[in-house]
Amino acid sequence: IGSSGDSAQIGSSGYSAKIESTGKNAVVMAAGYKSIAKAKIGSWITLAEWVQEDGEWIPKCVKTEHVDGTRIKEDVFYRLVDGNFCEVK
Repeated sequence: IGSSGDSAQIGSSGYSAKIESTGKNAVVMAAGYKSIAKAKIGSWITLAEWVQEDGEWIPKCVKTEHVDGTRIKEDVFYRLVDGNFCEVK
């Protein structure tokens, strides 16, 4: 899924979704298992982390971060690992 408009709001809940936003001030969400997302400075990214318990997948953590260019970098894919945004290499 991708978006190029400013102030876009996009999301996905599918397994291993790859979300990209090229517009400014966007809000993106990748809520599926092993999903990743990236966006421009000024945007917000929401990610979910999942665990399997008793054969059922349940959300472990959902977290939102602001793409500030320092802590969360522009145009870098992130995945949520142990509750932290981690760069995807």
